[in-house]
Amino acid sequence: MGQEGTKRKYILAEKTIQHAKENLPKQIYTEDPELNRLVHNLFIDCLFDKLWEPALPGLPHKFFSITGAGDKSYAKCQLLWDPMFILNAWAPLDDNQVVHDVFSNYWNIIDNNPEAPKGSYQYGMIPCTIKPDFPQDGFSQIPILAWGCLMVFNQTNDSTLLELCLPYLDKFLTWYATERDVDNDGLIEYGAYKKCSIADIVQTARFETFDFHATLDDLQLTKHPNRDTGGAWYGNIEGVEQTSFLAMSERAMIEMCKITGRIEMMKKYERNLAKRMEAIRTKMWDPETKFFYSLNRDTDKKIPIRTIQGFLTMTAGLATGEQAGELVKQLTDPSLFWSKYPVTTSSMDEPTFDPNGFWRGDVWPPTNYLVVLGLNRYGYYDIAIELANKMRKLLEKCDGHAYERYNGVEGIGIGVKDYCWGVALWSIVVNTIYGIQEDYRTIVIPSHARGRRLKLGKLEVNYLTDTSVMLKTAFQREFKVVFPTQKEKIEVKCDGKVVKYKNVTVAESSEVTFNAMPGKTYIVSKGKIE
Repeated sequence: MGQEGTKRKYILAEKTIQHAKENLPKQIYTEDPELNRLVHNLFIDCLFDKLWEPALPGLPHKFFSITGAGDKSYAKCQLLWDPMFILNAWAPLDDNQVVHDVFSNYWNIIDNNPEAPKGSYQYGMIPCTIKPDFPQDGFSQIPILAWGCLMVFNQTNDSTLLELCLPYLDKFLTWYATERDVDNDGLIEYGAYKKCSIADIVQTARFETFDFHATLDDLQLTKHPNRDTGGAWYGNIEGVEQTSFLAMSERAMIEMCKITGRIEMMKKYERNLAKRMEAIRTKMWDPETKFFYSLNRDTDKKIPIRTIQGFLTMTAGLATGEQAGELVKQLTDPSLFWSKYPVTTSSMDEPTFDPNGFWRGDVWPPTNYLVVLGLNRYGYYDIAIELANKMRKLLEKCDGHAYERYNGVEGIGIGVKDYCWGVALWSIVVNTIYGIQEDYRTIVIPSHARGRRLKLGKLEVNYLTDTSVMLKTAFQREFKVVFPTQKEKIEVKCDGKVVKYKNVTVAESSEVTFNAMPGKTYIVSKGKIE
């Protein structure tokens, strides 16, 4: 990106920012004044000077840049995966319009990119960076837009967002599933239609993912193996992380299609996800080293470098339970990934490991957040909490400032200070210390939870004891409350009255599911259900 766009005058969205600042202490707070201060400052430093008024023609709606007004190291533009972590944190602030604006900028590019007209190979592609001016970049990035959309919806219940986004998400993911899986085996590659301004075309293709990842050192671009037309645009490496990211979005599409009644679209994504899951489990898993590896596209030969991408199979729900168990053993090994402030992006015993290296051994807030979600998905709640506590200590070590990334051994801040996705450090706390899972409907009672209290927009969670929780929601949602260490029946009360059995589903002795109405107070505790 360099200095592109620096001649343009950009205007901060000051009224919206001011409204968000006023809303922040009302919508997001805990029982801990020091944590409140830390979190509110994180929002102010990482988000509130990075929201801009539209910059036509490429950005016709408000957008988040990755850095603020005073930083000149990056141009002002909207990236692809960074805003998903921003919007996940932004959602409780009760400002749906900003969310709509960010997504609408993506959809504007699908509709109006002159280099990607309907019917072309590029149609449906969303560039890595959406710039104010055309032409746009000829490569994409990590495909988690659908996952990000669902994460916001789960917190806001904004049905308008789904209607706005689903048709375009389908176009984008259809492009990804075809142009980045040229051999149609379910595993995703990298590519670029043209080089960007700061690199040759091979490095440009690497920018679609963890751009200096050691697994991509031998990347080559070829012509499409099944088409006679087009250039050498297609990478010869299939990536664990890119396949996992696409699966995350496909899983989200299934859920959003269920919500909106798009049954045929849902079935398509169910087929895609099943195909991807089978491929990654059988082709990318190595039974000897118990890890997932990227592959050579044409030979299926594994690239035997252990990196953080292996753990993203847990985030996407692609690993089996047995595979997840083996991954967690390596994740928590202090000689491999569990450094003083984990998780390193490369195993520390790899020859290419560099604690300062870009995706070669450093630590990043967003990938740590995704690892946490994977641990929670497979029930490793205590390890997720341990990781969250380490990240909070790292944040405090840096005087409350989040960096773009950190040294993988000592946790020293590297790159841009107060980088936008630093707010993912707060999301880690939400999903671990306060037990709120990524669907914002499942509550896993943390150990020693008594006294913890969280207001997160339209959700309130108050742990009355170590074995009871009070819940309130501003919209109707089905709660699932899990007591991981309790094997007794559970009692649910609504405004002091026991909820009858017909309204309560006991899946196991330690779990209960019930439908919660807005404005009501529910107390879920270990006890006898009438």
